[in-house]
Amino acid sequence: MTRARLFFMLRIAVWVVVGACVVIFARRLDRDQVLRSFQGVDLGLALAATLVCVPSSALQGLRWGALVRGIRRVPRFTPIAALYVGQAASAFLPMRAGEAVRTELLARATGMARATALGTVALDHSVNAVVMFAFAALLPALLPVPRWVAALVWTGMGGAIILVLTLLWLAKHPESMPVGRIANAVARARSGLMAARDPRAVAQAALFSALAWSLEITVTMLALGAFHQPHDLPHAMGVIFGINLALAIPSPPASLGNFELGAGSVLVAFGGDAGHAAAFAIGLHAIQLLPAMVMGGVMLNTFRKPTAAVPPAGAQEA
Repeated sequence: MTRARLFFMLRIAVWVVVGACVVIFARRLDRDQVLRSFQGVDLGLALAATLVCVPSSALQGLRWGALVRGIRRVPRFTPIAALYVGQAASAFLPMRAGEAVRTELLARATGMARATALGTVALDHSVNAVVMFAFAALLPALLPVPRWVAALVWTGMGGAIILVLTLLWLAKHPESMPVGRIANAVARARSGLMAARDPRAVAQAALFSALAWSLEITVTMLALGAFHQPHDLPHAMGVIFGINLALAIPSPPASLGNFELGAGSVLVAFGGDAGHAAAFAIGLHAIQLLPAMVMGGVMLNTFRKPTAAVPPAGAQEA
Protein backbone atom coordinates (compact mmCIF):
# COMPACT_ATOMS: atom_id res chain seq x y z
CA MET A 1 0.00 0.00 0.00
CA THR A 2 1.42 3.37 -1.03
CA ARG A 3 1.82 6.19 1.45
CA ALA A 4 -0.62 8.38 -0.48
CA ARG A 5 -3.27 5.67 -0.33
CA LEU A 6 -2.63 5.17 3.39
CA PHE A 7 -3.10 8.90 4.07
CA PHE A 8 -6.27 8.89 1.98
CA MET A 9 -7.71 6.00 3.98
CA LEU A 10 -6.70 7.67 7.23
CA ARG A 11 -8.42 10.89 6.15
CA ILE A 12 -11.60 9.00 5.30
CA ALA A 13 -11.48 7.22 8.65
CA VAL A 14 -11.16 10.53 10.51
CA TRP A 15 -14.10 11.97 8.58
CA VAL A 16 -16.18 8.92 9.48
CA VAL A 17 -15.32 9.35 13.16
CA VAL A 18 -16.17 13.07 13.07
CA GLY A 19 -19.39 12.32 11.20
CA ALA A 20 -20.34 9.69 13.77
CA CYS A 21 -19.74 12.17 16.61
CA VAL A 22 -21.91 14.75 14.84
CA VAL A 23 -24.69 12.18 14.32
CA ILE A 24 -24.56 11.13 17.98
CA PHE A 25 -24.71 14.78 19.02
CA ALA A 26 -27.55 15.49 16.58
CA ARG A 27 -29.65 12.56 17.84
CA ARG A 28 -29.78 14.21 21.25
CA LEU A 29 -31.28 17.36 19.80
CA ASP A 30 -34.85 18.55 19.87
CA ARG A 31 -35.32 19.89 16.34
CA ASP A 32 -38.19 22.13 17.37
CA GLN A 33 -35.99 23.68 20.01
CA VAL A 34 -33.23 24.29 17.45
CA LEU A 35 -35.73 26.00 15.14
CA ARG A 36 -37.05 28.14 17.98
CA SER A 37 -33.50 29.22 18.75
CA PHE A 38 -33.07 30.44 15.17
CA GLN A 39 -36.42 32.21 15.24
CA GLY A 40 -35.40 34.14 18.34
CA VAL A 41 -32.05 35.33 16.99
CA ASP A 42 -31.20 39.00 17.51
CA LEU A 43 -30.43 39.92 13.89
CA GLY A 44 -28.76 43.18 14.89
CA LEU A 45 -26.14 41.41 16.99
CA ALA A 46 -25.71 38.72 14.33
CA LEU A 47 -25.08 41.39 11.68
CA ALA A 48 -22.61 43.17 13.95
CA ALA A 49 -20.72 39.91 14.48
CA THR A 50 -20.61 39.32 10.72
CA LEU A 51 -19.19 42.79 10.06
CA VAL A 52 -16.50 42.44 12.75
CA CYS A 53 -15.27 39.28 10.99
CA VAL A 54 -13.95 41.43 8.12
CA PRO A 55 -11.34 43.43 10.10
CA SER A 56 -10.53 40.30 12.10
CA SER A 57 -9.41 38.54 8.91
CA ALA A 58 -7.58 41.69 7.79
CA LEU A 59 -5.56 41.61 11.01
CA GLN A 60 -4.72 37.96 10.33
CA GLY A 61 -3.44 39.04 6.93
CA LEU A 62 -1.35 41.79 8.55
CA ARG A 63 0.06 39.17 10.94
CA TRP A 64 1.16 37.00 8.04
CA GLY A 65 2.33 40.05 6.09
CA ALA A 66 4.63 41.12 8.93
CA LEU A 67 6.47 37.81 8.61
CA VAL A 68 6.49 37.93 4.81
CA ARG A 69 7.95 41.45 4.85
CA GLY A 70 10.70 40.19 7.13
CA ILE A 71 11.94 38.33 4.05
CA ARG A 72 10.74 40.41 1.11
CA ARG A 73 9.33 43.88 0.71
CA VAL A 74 5.89 43.13 -0.65
CA PRO A 75 2.81 45.40 -0.56
CA ARG A 76 1.04 44.98 2.77
CA PHE A 77 -2.23 44.44 0.95
CA THR A 78 -1.02 41.34 -0.95
CA PRO A 79 -0.88 38.90 2.02
CA ILE A 80 -4.23 40.25 3.26
CA ALA A 81 -5.87 39.59 -0.11
CA ALA A 82 -4.24 36.15 -0.37
CA LEU A 83 -5.53 35.21 3.08
CA TYR A 84 -9.08 36.32 2.23
CA VAL A 85 -9.06 34.20 -0.94
CA GLY A 86 -7.56 31.26 0.95
CA GLN A 87 -10.30 31.45 3.57
CA ALA A 88 -12.93 31.50 0.83
CA ALA A 89 -11.29 28.49 -0.85
CA SER A 90 -11.39 26.56 2.43
CA ALA A 91 -15.18 26.79 2.27
CA PHE A 92 -15.11 24.55 -0.80
CA LEU A 93 -11.94 22.47 -0.35
CA PRO A 94 -11.29 19.80 2.31
CA MET A 95 -8.40 19.53 4.75
CA ARG A 96 -8.08 23.34 5.03
CA ALA A 97 -6.61 23.38 1.53
CA GLY A 98 -7.11 27.12 1.53
CA GLU A 99 -3.66 27.28 3.12
CA ALA A 100 -2.18 25.94 -0.12
CA VAL A 101 -4.24 28.47 -2.07
CA ARG A 102 -2.91 31.45 -0.13
CA THR A 103 0.63 30.08 -0.44
CA GLU A 104 0.30 29.79 -4.22
CA LEU A 105 -1.27 33.24 -4.57
CA LEU A 106 1.49 34.88 -2.55
CA ALA A 107 4.15 33.14 -4.64
CA ARG A 108 2.54 34.15 -7.94
CA ALA A 109 1.84 37.73 -6.93
CA THR A 110 5.31 38.46 -5.55
CA GLY A 111 7.62 36.18 -7.50
CA MET A 112 8.58 34.50 -4.25
CA ALA A 113 9.53 30.82 -4.38
CA ARG A 114 6.65 28.54 -3.38
CA ALA A 115 8.79 26.87 -0.73
CA THR A 116 9.58 30.26 0.79
CA ALA A 117 5.90 31.21 0.81
CA LEU A 118 5.09 27.88 2.47
CA GLY A 119 7.69 28.57 5.14
CA THR A 120 6.05 31.90 5.97
CA VAL A 121 2.68 30.15 6.34
CA ALA A 122 4.20 27.61 8.74
CA LEU A 123 5.76 30.39 10.79
CA ASP A 124 2.50 32.35 10.70
CA HIS A 125 0.59 29.41 12.19
CA SER A 126 3.27 28.92 14.85
CA VAL A 127 3.19 32.53 16.04
CA ASN A 128 -0.60 32.49 16.00
CA ALA A 129 -0.69 29.29 18.05
CA VAL A 130 1.53 30.77 20.75
CA VAL A 131 -0.74 33.83 21.04
CA MET A 132 -3.88 31.67 21.01
CA PHE A 133 -2.64 29.49 23.86
CA ALA A 134 -1.54 32.60 25.74
CA PHE A 135 -5.16 33.81 25.56
CA ALA A 136 -6.43 30.33 26.47
CA ALA A 137 -4.10 30.23 29.48
CA LEU A 138 -6.32 32.89 31.06
CA LEU A 139 -9.34 30.58 30.88
CA PRO A 140 -8.59 28.58 34.08
CA ALA A 141 -8.30 31.90 35.93
CA LEU A 142 -11.71 33.05 34.67
CA LEU A 143 -13.71 29.84 35.03
CA PRO A 144 -13.59 26.81 37.36
CA VAL A 145 -12.58 24.53 34.49
CA PRO A 146 -11.59 20.88 35.06
CA ARG A 147 -7.92 20.19 35.69
CA TRP A 148 -7.56 18.35 32.39
CA VAL A 149 -8.58 21.52 30.54
CA ALA A 150 -5.90 23.55 32.31
CA ALA A 151 -3.37 20.79 31.61
CA LEU A 152 -4.38 20.73 27.95
CA VAL A 153 -4.01 24.50 27.63
CA TRP A 154 -0.57 24.60 29.19
CA THR A 155 0.58 21.56 27.23
CA GLY A 156 -0.55 23.23 24.02
CA MET A 157 1.21 26.44 25.01
CA GLY A 158 4.43 24.54 25.62
CA GLY A 159 4.10 22.67 22.35
CA ALA A 160 3.54 25.88 20.38
CA ILE A 161 6.58 27.52 21.96
CA ILE A 162 8.71 24.46 21.23
CA LEU A 163 7.53 24.53 17.61
CA VAL A 164 8.51 28.19 17.19
CA LEU A 165 11.91 27.58 18.79
CA THR A 166 12.42 24.58 16.52
CA LEU A 167 11.63 26.63 13.41
CA LEU A 168 14.02 29.32 14.62
CA TRP A 169 16.74 26.72 15.18
CA LEU A 170 16.24 25.23 11.73
CA ALA A 171 16.41 28.68 10.18
CA LYS A 172 19.77 29.31 11.84
CA HIS A 173 21.22 25.79 11.63
CA PRO A 174 20.05 23.99 8.47
CA GLU A 175 22.88 21.50 8.84
CA SER A 176 21.19 20.12 11.98
CA MET A 177 18.27 18.67 10.01
CA PRO A 178 18.24 14.85 9.64
CA VAL A 179 17.87 13.21 6.25
CA GLY A 180 14.34 12.34 5.13
CA ARG A 181 11.30 13.53 3.21
CA ILE A 182 10.13 15.82 6.01
CA ALA A 183 13.66 17.19 6.40
CA ASN A 184 13.84 17.90 2.68
CA ALA A 185 10.52 19.76 2.84
CA VAL A 186 11.77 21.82 5.78
CA ALA A 187 15.01 22.53 3.93
CA ARG A 188 13.11 23.84 0.92
CA ALA A 189 10.90 26.01 3.14
CA ARG A 190 13.82 27.23 5.25
CA SER A 191 14.04 30.54 3.42
CA GLY A 192 10.49 31.30 4.56
CA LEU A 193 11.47 30.64 8.17
CA MET A 194 14.16 33.31 8.10
CA ALA A 195 11.64 35.86 9.37
CA ALA A 196 11.89 34.10 12.73
CA ARG A 197 15.33 35.69 13.03
CA ASP A 198 13.81 39.17 12.75
CA PRO A 199 12.56 40.19 16.23
CA ARG A 200 10.67 43.16 14.81
CA ALA A 201 8.78 41.01 12.31
CA VAL A 202 7.88 38.43 14.97
CA ALA A 203 6.81 41.14 17.43
CA GLN A 204 4.58 42.79 14.82
CA ALA A 205 3.08 39.42 13.91
CA ALA A 206 2.38 38.67 17.58
CA LEU A 207 0.74 42.09 18.03
CA PHE A 208 -1.51 41.65 14.99
CA SER A 209 -2.34 38.13 16.18
CA ALA A 210 -3.39 39.42 19.60
CA LEU A 211 -5.58 42.07 17.97
CA ALA A 212 -7.11 39.48 15.64
CA TRP A 213 -7.91 37.16 18.55
CA SER A 214 -9.45 40.08 20.42
CA LEU A 215 -11.82 40.65 17.50
CA GLU A 216 -12.50 36.89 17.29
CA ILE A 217 -13.56 37.01 20.93
CA THR A 218 -15.75 40.02 20.15
CA VAL A 219 -17.40 38.17 17.26
CA THR A 220 -18.08 35.17 19.48
CA MET A 221 -19.52 37.29 22.29
CA LEU A 222 -21.83 39.06 19.82
CA ALA A 223 -22.93 35.72 18.36
CA LEU A 224 -23.56 34.29 21.82
CA GLY A 225 -25.65 37.33 22.63
CA ALA A 226 -27.55 37.02 19.35
CA PHE A 227 -28.57 33.47 20.30
CA HIS A 228 -29.35 34.49 23.89
CA GLN A 229 -26.53 32.41 25.35
CA PRO A 230 -24.20 33.49 28.17
CA HIS A 231 -21.97 35.95 26.34
CA ASP A 232 -19.30 36.84 28.84
CA LEU A 233 -15.57 36.65 28.17
CA PRO A 234 -14.96 33.16 29.63
CA HIS A 235 -17.70 31.55 27.53
CA ALA A 236 -16.46 33.26 24.37
CA MET A 237 -12.87 32.18 24.99
CA GLY A 238 -13.98 28.65 25.78
CA VAL A 239 -15.94 28.43 22.52
CA ILE A 240 -13.00 29.71 20.47
CA PHE A 241 -10.58 27.31 22.12
CA GLY A 242 -12.96 24.38 21.57
CA ILE A 243 -13.40 25.29 17.90
CA ASN A 244 -9.66 25.49 17.28
CA LEU A 245 -9.07 22.15 18.96
CA ALA A 246 -11.73 20.61 16.72
CA LEU A 247 -10.24 22.24 13.62
CA ALA A 248 -6.95 20.46 14.30
CA ILE A 249 -8.70 17.28 13.12
CA PRO A 250 -8.68 16.73 9.32
CA SER A 251 -11.97 18.14 8.15
CA PRO A 252 -14.30 18.24 5.13
CA PRO A 253 -14.86 21.48 3.16
CA ALA A 254 -15.63 24.52 5.32
CA SER A 255 -14.77 22.38 8.37
CA LEU A 256 -18.40 21.27 8.43
CA GLY A 257 -19.01 19.10 11.45
CA ASN A 258 -15.71 19.86 13.17
CA PHE A 259 -16.62 23.49 13.78
CA GLU A 260 -20.11 22.74 15.05
CA LEU A 261 -18.87 19.90 17.24
CA GLY A 262 -16.21 22.08 18.85
CA ALA A 263 -18.47 25.07 19.50
CA GLY A 264 -21.53 23.09 20.58
CA SER A 265 -19.64 20.73 22.88
CA VAL A 266 -18.14 23.61 24.83
CA LEU A 267 -21.54 25.19 25.53
CA VAL A 268 -22.95 21.83 26.59
CA ALA A 269 -19.93 21.31 28.85
CA PHE A 270 -20.69 24.69 30.44
CA GLY A 271 -24.18 23.42 31.25
CA GLY A 272 -26.01 24.77 28.22
CA ASP A 273 -28.88 23.08 26.41
CA ALA A 274 -27.85 20.89 23.47
CA GLY A 275 -30.48 22.36 21.14
CA HIS A 276 -29.51 25.96 21.83
CA ALA A 277 -25.82 25.03 21.59
CA ALA A 278 -26.34 23.40 18.19
CA ALA A 279 -28.22 26.42 16.85
CA PHE A 280 -25.50 28.74 18.08
CA ALA A 281 -22.72 26.61 16.56
CA ILE A 282 -24.44 26.55 13.15
CA GLY A 283 -25.14 30.27 13.35
CA LEU A 284 -21.59 31.20 14.35
CA HIS A 285 -20.22 29.12 11.48
CA ALA A 286 -22.50 30.93 9.02
CA ILE A 287 -21.48 34.29 10.50
CA GLN A 288 -17.83 33.49 9.79
CA LEU A 289 -18.32 31.85 6.39
CA LEU A 290 -20.40 34.60 4.79
CA PRO A 291 -17.85 37.45 4.99
CA ALA A 292 -15.00 35.05 4.15
CA MET A 293 -16.64 34.02 0.87
CA VAL A 294 -17.70 37.56 -0.04
CA MET A 295 -14.31 39.10 0.68
CA GLY A 296 -12.52 36.20 -1.00
CA GLY A 297 -14.47 36.82 -4.19
CA VAL A 298 -13.73 40.54 -4.04
CA MET A 299 -10.01 40.06 -3.38
CA LEU A 300 -9.58 37.51 -6.15
CA ASN A 301 -9.27 40.35 -8.66
CA THR A 302 -6.09 41.45 -6.88
CA PHE A 303 -4.17 38.53 -8.36
CA ARG A 304 -4.96 39.03 -12.01
CA LYS A 305 -1.69 40.90 -12.50
CA PRO A 306 1.56 39.93 -10.72
CA THR A 307 3.08 42.39 -8.28
CA ALA A 308 6.83 42.76 -8.20
CA ALA A 309 8.54 42.01 -4.90
CA VAL A 310 11.85 43.58 -3.92
CA PRO A 311 14.00 41.91 -1.24
CA PRO A 312 15.19 44.26 1.50
CA ALA A 313 18.78 45.41 1.42
CA GLY A 314 21.15 42.63 2.42
CA ALA A 315 18.43 39.96 2.34
CA GLN A 316 18.79 36.90 0.16
CA GLU A 317 16.21 34.24 -0.52
CA ALA A 318 17.56 30.72 -0.05
